[in-house]
Amino acid sequence: MAFLDWKTDYSVGVAIFDDEHKKLIAIINSLHDSILAEVDAATLCKISDAMVEYTIMHFRHEEMYFDDWAYPDAAEHILAHGALRQQVFDFRQRIGGTDSATLAEEMLSFLRQWLIEHILVEDRAYGEFLFDKGVR
Repeated sequence: MAFLDWKTDYSVGVAIFDDEHKKLIAIINSLHDSILAEVDAATLCKISDAMVEYTIMHFRHEEMYFDDWAYPDAAEHILAHGALRQQVFDFRQRIGGTDSATLAEEMLSFLRQWLIEHILVEDRAYGEFLFDKGVR
């Protein structure tokens, strides 16, 4: 059973962002599976790095759309991205030392809660805005 499953309720109505959210969920699940398999700290670091890199790319992608379509709530949304980016960086910096699996588990719990709340509230808002502009 996956740590986090994609649900149609998470759809923002813009296919490219739904696909990117699905990829984020897949990386989260990969990290979870690795913890369950008791992999070494280096492997946890590698998967955590992938999470950081993909998150940064995804946020940049969203923010490009905000600019392109003059999304009125962009500044607030970008602040939320910045806060998550910092927390993910902080988790990543600590993973690799002692107790990497525990830190990775904390990161997973945090990401699951944050991602779901962020998608269901903030991302849905830009999704509706972009959908109204004809972006699918």
